[in-house]
Amino acid sequence: MGRSRKIYRRLVELEEVIPLIEKHVRLKPLGYEEVQLPKAVGRVLAEDIEAQINLPPFTRSLVDGYAVISTNVSEAYEDNPVRLKITGRIYAGSSEKIEINNGECVEVATGAPLPFPANAVVPVEYTHETSGEAEIYRRVAPGENVDQVASDIVRGEVIARKGEKVTPVLIAALAAAGINSVKVFRTVTVAVFSIGNELKPPGEKLEYAEVYDSNTYMVSALLYSAGANVVNMGIVKDIEQDIKERLDKALNSANVVVTIGGTSAGLEDLTYRILDSYNPGVIIHGLKVKPGGPTAIAVAGRKIIVALPGFPLSCLTAATHILLPIVRRLQGLREEPEEKIEAVLCTFTPGALGRKRLVPVIVAKRKSGNIAFPLPVHSGVIGRLPKLDGYIVVPENVEGLSEGTKVDVHLYPGAQISDVIFLGSHCPLVDRLLSEAGKIGYIKTVYAGSMAGLRAIKLGVADLAGIHLLDEESGEYNIPFIKRYDLKDVMVVRGYCREQGLIFRRGLDVKSIEDVIKHGLRFVNRNKGSGTRVLVDSMLGKIAGKLDLSLDEVKRRVRGYEFEVKTHEGVALLISQGLADVGVGIRYVAEKYGLCFHPISNEVYDFIVRKDALEKKPVKILLETLRDRKIVKYVKEMPGYRLHRETGKTIYQA
Repeated sequence: MGRSRKIYRRLVELEEVIPLIEKHVRLKPLGYEEVQLPKAVGRVLAEDIEAQINLPPFTRSLVDGYAVISTNVSEAYEDNPVRLKITGRIYAGSSEKIEINNGECVEVATGAPLPFPANAVVPVEYTHETSGEAEIYRRVAPGENVDQVASDIVRGEVIARKGEKVTPVLIAALAAAGINSVKVFRTVTVAVFSIGNELKPPGEKLEYAEVYDSNTYMVSALLYSAGANVVNMGIVKDIEQDIKERLDKALNSANVVVTIGGTSAGLEDLTYRILDSYNPGVIIHGLKVKPGGPTAIAVAGRKIIVALPGFPLSCLTAATHILLPIVRRLQGLREEPEEKIEAVLCTFTPGALGRKRLVPVIVAKRKSGNIAFPLPVHSGVIGRLPKLDGYIVVPENVEGLSEGTKVDVHLYPGAQISDVIFLGSHCPLVDRLLSEAGKIGYIKTVYAGSMAGLRAIKLGVADLAGIHLLDEESGEYNIPFIKRYDLKDVMVVRGYCREQGLIFRRGLDVKSIEDVIKHGLRFVNRNKGSGTRVLVDSMLGKIAGKLDLSLDEVKRRVRGYEFEVKTHEGVALLISQGLADVGVGIRYVAEKYGLCFHPISNEVYDFIVRKDALEKKPVKILLETLRDRKIVKYVKEMPGYRLHRETGKTIYQA
């Protein structure tokens, strides 16, 4: 085959990918083989399968009892039994052919053939045998408790069709129909490896700037679910010769090769140069979609190389929309419609002009219908991926979708819509409480900050929110913000207190934010919208007033004010790694990471509960844990926590 023109550095629509590939490699099954039934599970049928016999092959009883002609017992009642002469007994597997006449019956076992012309069976519990007769205490209709001949499957009927995946239940049906082996399409072998100096296999010790290779496991699992034979070829460093050698080895043994990583701007010249060394080489260089854009497809002879992006969300998008369809076609699997549900978008969602944007969402089930809530995540996210239910599509020719728009939520593989959604401020104690409550029902936990929790409650997305926001004017926690947001149909349950303060590395003596400014210490801040950020800004405001400076000027004097993390753990981790000197967080994480702590305040962490969620079992368990003071056992184990005098009480309703 000569080298053909490449689609190079031109973004390709998702819908164009398969047709472009088929210009070089026809995506059809790789032949078939005959296998015994037990080994056929998960394989794809290469032909229609016809029943060899009728099912059932004879009329049989579904219960233990007496086979009767139904009109003979039409007047049978509990207080007026009908007597029938017992003329025989038939057991399952009996080949004896018995006939009965009016006034007669035959005792039959479950699965036994029925005597002619019996058309019903009276269960044994409605009978009494005496002196060679059966007393019948109940009427039965024609066909009652009878499995009629050829009523399930008829000889020659197609039980399963070409392109259908073989399941354990289908195997049972095939065996019952007299079939002991089937022709199935050959399994596609897919070789997978990741590229990157920063990657380590799970289980090995991580050094600074290294991450575990999660993508290989995710992609392999997707391929296994499609029935592919997956060969994990490990991790390759960003060395051209090593990548080329691994690709050559993979192409020798696999039908499809998948590389992960090394497709974005920093390494694209290296990666694409290697892919383009094959014939015809790169045929697709980038997708017109976000996330998932830096994806490439190359062809080497009759084999396909799919180069997936390294960031997990991008990798998942490209693997789902590109890799799986390729593998399914090569295995002869039928096209299956993508699973999706309808929902109403609860907030304006911007698009990406010129690219189709796939926006990850979580779905809240409400009596009025499903609500789709876009979750702010970037393509590098991995821990939050299991929280996502699916994605909505913002077309490339629109600026965004308005609040209230009806949308299709395309569900991610294995997505499970939750019973209860908790969205709010991160807290280690909340983690423990929700784990307890989650034993009865599925709770989806999203830590996005106190303000995000307020917003999610207002939008009708969250059932529960956890917040710790200090109002400077009143000195009160949480309630002023709830009133300011004008939340309706909610109640606030008092939570507990956490000791909040300055976390700093050993060898320093930090008593205030002023010390941070005075000594030029490296400060790690919390994200906007978090309760801790509100506290930090409140302290800086007091300094501004004391020094007669603007708040912005004081912020500029804090070295690292703009450097943010989203959790208390993030603050402590950066300080423990020596990348920062000080931050603000809770005592619990300071002690967890062996750092110093100077207390600033005891903040109050409360729970906002939607009233229509009060009957949900996980919510009930959480509130019972607070009200019955079962929370005490957790608090005792966690430094820096204590109960509030009102813990468990409803302190506000709207």
